[in-house]
Amino acid sequence: MDINMKKVLYIVMAFALLLGVSSCSEWLNVNTDPDSPSNQSATEEVRLPWIQYYYGYAWGTANTRASAIAQVVMGTSRTGTVGEQALWNPDTGVSTTVYQNWFLGAACNIPDLITKAEEHGAYHYIAAALVVKSMGSIMMADLYGEMPYTHAVGEDFTPSYDNGDVIYKACLADLETAIEYFQKPQENGAPALSAGDIWNGGDVNKWIKLCYGLKARWLNNMSKVTTEVNGLKYDPQAILTALQNAPQTTSENITMKHYNVETASYNFTVGDAYGPNVTYDSSAWGTGQRLNRWFVNLLTDFQGSGVEDPRADKILPSAMYKAVVDVEGDRITDYKWIRDEGVNLYDADENWLDNRMVNGNLNGYLTLAMANVRKAYAKSLITKYYKDVDSFVAVFDKYYTTDNCAVDVQADSVVVTYKPGAMYVNDNNPLYVEDIKFVQLRSDGVFETSGLATNDMNCYYSGKSADTRRLGFVQGTGSFYVRIDSDSYICTAAEMNFIKAEVLFRQGDKAGAYEAYKTAIREHFAQMNTKLNTWTGIGCGKTARGYDVSFAYSPIPQADIDAYMASAAVAQSSGELTLSDIMMQKVIAMGIDYQNWNDVRRYNYGAGTVGDYGVVYVGMKTPKYRPMGSSTFDPNPQNSRHYPRRWMHCSHETGYNASECNASVEQYKSYGVDNASDFDVWNIPVWWDWDESSK
Repeated sequence: MDINMKKVLYIVMAFALLLGVSSCSEWLNVNTDPDSPSNQSATEEVRLPWIQYYYGYAWGTANTRASAIAQVVMGTSRTGTVGEQALWNPDTGVSTTVYQNWFLGAACNIPDLITKAEEHGAYHYIAAALVVKSMGSIMMADLYGEMPYTHAVGEDFTPSYDNGDVIYKACLADLETAIEYFQKPQENGAPALSAGDIWNGGDVNKWIKLCYGLKARWLNNMSKVTTEVNGLKYDPQAILTALQNAPQTTSENITMKHYNVETASYNFTVGDAYGPNVTYDSSAWGTGQRLNRWFVNLLTDFQGSGVEDPRADKILPSAMYKAVVDVEGDRITDYKWIRDEGVNLYDADENWLDNRMVNGNLNGYLTLAMANVRKAYAKSLITKYYKDVDSFVAVFDKYYTTDNCAVDVQADSVVVTYKPGAMYVNDNNPLYVEDIKFVQLRSDGVFETSGLATNDMNCYYSGKSADTRRLGFVQGTGSFYVRIDSDSYICTAAEMNFIKAEVLFRQGDKAGAYEAYKTAIREHFAQMNTKLNTWTGIGCGKTARGYDVSFAYSPIPQADIDAYMASAAVAQSSGELTLSDIMMQKVIAMGIDYQNWNDVRRYNYGAGTVGDYGVVYVGMKTPKYRPMGSSTFDPNPQNSRHYPRRWMHCSHETGYNASECNASVEQYKSYGVDNASDFDVWNIPVWWDWDESSK
């Protein structure tokens, strides 16, 4: 499905909601063309991939925006959705896309899929539908707290809300039912699951492993539920039992495969159910995404170890700098790579340059000079941002060569001439000149059908001008997790082993935890190399233009893995192992995934107030900039309500289901929350996140 088609669908579905049509049955009945699928005629193998598709885009958006709160990603603007989240400056709009894709794209079509599958005895489709329903419903409960569930789809125009524990209990039960259906042979004539399953290719064993993996993940989310709630309570043995049947090795990972093509790879009557990576496609349209420095530091200096992770060049994007263009302006003759340093969100003692988002938005785009460009920077501003003029001049020695930049210090200004080949920030404010070190997480997409060679497909060439695209200036190699054809990892052996390590550590089994911890890290290396080998296989080590990008695309050598495992970044004995070691390595392995926010909430960010575990997320602090609703935050960083704990409900609910939406937060009146759109609701924990400091 192309981008324009997706936008149209969003508009149509949103309009249907505004009309009060809560059941997709009515909307789909409009289609009565006998030659096209309708609500009655569409078969299971056509329905399922589109339900998977819309769940995927809801999940992809949730991943980026929740990862901003967990201090993994960042936006270039204080007012953009990802920027607002990262700066703990919430707005209701940040949560709308997830809601629309889940309820209007996926959830509303699940009952019809189950009905159709029941007619044909297609038990594997029933099971798959129950799994996706559970995944989406748990996601909504994790993000929003209370949500319509029991009456979410159907004829009720203003469905009541269910508490998160109710949703969890129902979804865990659905997983058990799904396992039973997956183990049941289908009736004769029922469509094979392989005909419509775009996740596992119809492999029921992988689906069953997914069920157990989800069960382990969700039960582990309850680590703070020490007193039974609705029959639910933290049960470490139940988690360990589930893990026995979850993915054990990388070959058993459940992934969404994506493709760098504009045209359909699969034909499900109207197009491709999956094209670009869901995080790339649904969460980063603005091309202004960056990584947070806290996350970058995990890969470059884990807990102050001074060790650079061999995964760093793969996960952190890099861009060309110090580029030199020949006199004819036909080609780049020389260049170097600069890797993203990550955006700092903390109070840096009024260091204007270090804390960029506090003191000014990042520059979203760089410009390639094709002719001499003269910029004059006023000394009055230079001395505001820099220690002195010499410090400012030194910047140009760092990022430019004499071939592409000339600096002239004058009485009132520093005049810089950017020569052809210089990639510069097109602004006269000296605050922005170093923004080239903040490399875009993703940039303009390059599709196979754009006429580029296959080995160019994963480089992001600047599309701001014809010249930059013609020269092939690489504005970013992209992140391992956010390239067009990056895999989306639904459930992995690495995650399962990290969960095992956490559970055993909390039980006091340091030896078992240590083995699971080491296995988890090695499985993540294996997971990455599995994908990196495919990129090498299509020639991504060097672009068609001759640019060497092997550092970003080549597999990680075993010797480098072994050296890292023996380094100070990895605990070398069970006696050294801390919960922080486990959980911060898990952040790297999960990448841009909302589960990181679940984990960060469970251990109260960087406050270390849960149990006797000390500071779990070392180096994580409160962003300095959080003006919107900042008075609602408890001033004590040790208090749970100092931090964002959930999303506000989106405008569809607050505007068209207001009475039920507000009723869902009545239980929080004593905490100062008047309605679901209050900023105050942001720091009210979801059901599994409560502890004594939350009250």
